[in-house]
Amino acid sequence: MFFNRYLKPFLVTGGLVTMFAGIYAINPESALRELNNLPYDSNYVFLFRHWGMMVGLMGFFITASAFKPQWRESIILYSFLEKLFMVYLYMSNFFNPDTAHLNADFIPFVITDITICTYTLGYWLENRKKTK
Repeated sequence: MFFNRYLKPFLVTGGLVTMFAGIYAINPESALRELNNLPYDSNYVFLFRHWGMMVGLMGFFITASAFKPQWRESIILYSFLEKLFMVYLYMSNFFNPDTAHLNADFIPFVITDITICTYTLGYWLENRKKTK
């Protein structure tokens, strides 16, 4: 029962790492430049800040679900879908010549999201076996 045994530390760690995206809401110019090697365009500041707040709050709720078991299932499902979509976006653009130069800059984000998705699948499979 590996996944259930370590679920709480997983949720806290994964949540805190995800919460770090809140930096895009606080200081999008530095976040884009330092974390993604991307230029800052003030025309899109609302989009960067919205994304940072949305993902930062996702991290907060993932962390909170470690201590509020009644929140877990819906938060874990939403987190899985959101992170799976990020992995999909990365993989579907991997061979795109217009975005290929960005692949290395997004590797830490993709590794984090793949890890969280994989753990989530293991958690669900483990719980499925428990209920049978």
